[in-house]
Amino acid sequence: MRCGDCVLMPTGGPQSIPHLWFVITEPQPDEGLCVIVSLTTLRHDRDQTMLLNVGDHAFIRHASIVLYSDARIVSAARLDAQIAAGTITKLEACSTRMLKLIQDGARQSPHTPKKILTFCRKAWGR
Repeated sequence: MRCGDCVLMPTGGPQSIPHLWFVITEPQPDEGLCVIVSLTTLRHDRDQTMLLNVGDHAFIRHASIVLYSDARIVSAARLDAQIAAGTITKLEACSTRMLKLIQDGARQSPHTPKKILTFCRKAWGR
């Protein structure tokens, strides 16, 4: 896994609907952890810091948002193992431009958990 990679995986468990997840930090050398954020359907009662539309990524089929409140710190090696096992699917990476917008949104969203922001700032050197 690398920063900018995208995977399709369930959000809540094996029976849930798969969502697009973006890797927004490089795996850190010490433990191989990285931050991922998911994409979900636009609903007007949710955080709209980052809106994405058809054409922004090949997977996007309708107006969507990045759900910063559900950001996760995960093992890159575990994601790779899940891809190898076929339980999640690696998709086309996002563009450099889109990655920057999503990273900026993580800093701007009032819903990004503090531990995620702390991890990201360290990983980004900012």
